Amino acid sequence: MSLSETAPAETAPESAALTSDVRFSVVTAGPDGLELVVAFGPRDYAVRLTPTEAGELGLALLATASVAADAAQDVPAGTRVENCFFPVLGWTAGEVAPGVPALAFRLAEGAEIAFQFDRAAARACGRDLARSGRVPWRDRLRRAFRRPVRPPADPHGA
Repeated sequence: MSLSETAPAETAPESAALTSDVRFSVVTAGPDGLELVVAFGPRDYAVRLTPTEAGELGLALLATASVAADAAQDVPAGTRVENCFFPVLGWTAGEVAPGVPALAFRLAEGAEIAFQFDRAAARACGRDLARSGRVPWRDRLRRAFRRPVRPPADPHGA
């Protein structure tokens, strides 16, 4: 990962960076990279990333936002969050084009993420999700054939 500044750092006082609006954008940087652009006030600072680094950063940011949004979790300052189970508040399934299935999730921190599938992968995903949401056959059989619990016999014959 390399850092490149589009404006000299010494011209932007540190306090201005803390009080200014911070904006983020991503710009393609050729076939093997992209730039994450962080804007503080009138200045833009670009960080060159490979696609792999961008994926790691994106996952870390989503996971950290998700953990921070959960008021029930007491996460001490300085805790490194690299991944988590994302709490899904809603989902939408459909096609982004004829024959191109997609699944979009709305996550707890307000982020939305969408996945595009080929038909075979969409079918497999649907089967696996349906299977994981079912009560296992063995447990259903146990419930169906469970014998009623009889109260213990009174040793005094009453």
